[in-house]
Amino acid sequence: MSPQEPLPDAAPERLAAVQTLAARLLQKSHIYGVYLTTMEFTSVRQGLVVAKLPLEDKHMNSRGGIHGAVSATIIDFVTGLGIASYDLREATGVSLEMNVSYLGTAHAGDTVEVESKVERVGGTIAVVTVTITKIEADGGRSPVTLGRHTKYVKQAKPKDIKDKE
Repeated sequence: MSPQEPLPDAAPERLAAVQTLAARLLQKSHIYGVYLTTMEFTSVRQGLVVAKLPLEDKHMNSRGGIHGAVSATIIDFVTGLGIASYDLREATGVSLEMNVSYLGTAHAGDTVEVESKVERVGGTIAVVTVTITKIEADGGRSPVTLGRHTKYVKQAKPKDIKDKE
């Protein structure tokens, strides 16, 4: 991920928690490092992370559309970031279930917007939904992928939240 200016809607501690986790995940996971280094945050609020990812040839399947495995990788990556934005956790648990619905496609040269929305974080389980949409030339959005990711978070303790939004 490239460095960027602070986002106007992100509390500094919340944005820092998300950026720190993203950097650590990109460094420690080869698959994230291959596919997601050009992702940029556009919004970070409690329980919501929005980012953009310009698509390249490496993101494509044999038919020239975004590969389903890339969409699943994006969902896996940003759900943890959503959980970190919710309560500033440094670790965001392990996957229990992931559901992915492929609704459309995007191609190399397109940019997709990725929204990770926390539906619930409890003492043991977190549920996060993700939408991936293609940004059209006119600024409109076309659905590409919907995902839901359930994670076991009991061992990943949240920090005290200092900013209330």
